[in-house]
Amino acid sequence: MIAREEVFNVETFVPADLVHRNHELNLLSTALSPILEGSTGSNTIVTGPSGVGKTTTARYGVAQLEAEADVTTRYVNCWDDHRSWPLLHDILSEVGKVWDLHRQSTAQDLLLSRLRESVEKPYVVILDEVDRLDDSDLLYSLDAIPELTLVLITNREEELFVSMDERVHSRFRSGVRIYCDHYGVSELVEILQGRVREGLQYGVPESILERIADHAAGDARVAIRSLYRAAKWADGDNITTDIVDEAVPAARGELRQKTSSRLKPHETTLLEIVREHGPLKMGELHPLYLEQSDDERTERSLRRDLQKLADYNLVEARGETNGRRYVGL
Repeated sequence: MIAREEVFNVETFVPADLVHRNHELNLLSTALSPILEGSTGSNTIVTGPSGVGKTTTARYGVAQLEAEADVTTRYVNCWDDHRSWPLLHDILSEVGKVWDLHRQSTAQDLLLSRLRESVEKPYVVILDEVDRLDDSDLLYSLDAIPELTLVLITNREEELFVSMDERVHSRFRSGVRIYCDHYGVSELVEILQGRVREGLQYGVPESILERIADHAAGDARVAIRSLYRAAKWADGDNITTDIVDEAVPAARGELRQKTSSRLKPHETTLLEIVREHGPLKMGELHPLYLEQSDDERTERSLRRDLQKLADYNLVEARGETNGRRYVGL
């Protein structure tokens, strides 16, 4: 039933047509439009919950720009490149030589220097999940490169700036902000119809797509993965409602597992504690964390970590601030 597996990769596939993000795409196009004249675009921050098309919108908009202008582009997922050296190496690899650079012997300043020398025309870099960076001050150094324009993707802008030095924050305060909200059921159905056309051998009834969209609750990642799982299980037969009802929770579990496998060590420890002992108040959680980790994080730091885990749909925060409890998903 599946003709093209890559169509259902929610991280890398960019559809031929981007639907229900026209306003957001127009904002991004305006921010990048100076590049059409050979200038530098405006740094842009794209925010919103998981599964609302932030990455797809950014990659689609930058691809459109690349078709119209003499520009170099690079997409970097900070889940994988959250340390400064590999991140810089990845960005440099698109425009300059890297074969003689070695992580153990090449200083970070040398990478930055070579990057500045190598960027000779407009260069747009998308940094996805940018709040994953170990050192957000690196953004200051990147922004100082004249021909470089940054498109930063994060769930929450406040999470990105909370640990930033004021000089870094001030650099991005005047940039363009784009917020993507949850999709409605009818919008998700149209997104799924596009994946059916591009990725399946034959059609799927709209009623089935509506059921998937309804269960996905505004999250396109869950909807697309659920369609993929349902098509796999149908194995040439029609996708039934029973298959959908099993495919959606399975898809959620697969997405959570993939996200969990990429967490930083202290986040993994925190998630394991919440899953094993939750629901937990912070006063109960903090001493458990200190017992199991050499990292003496404060309650304030743990709250930020838990908010990130909630953004990734790995943890749920229940109740008001004073009595809030955390439970693993």
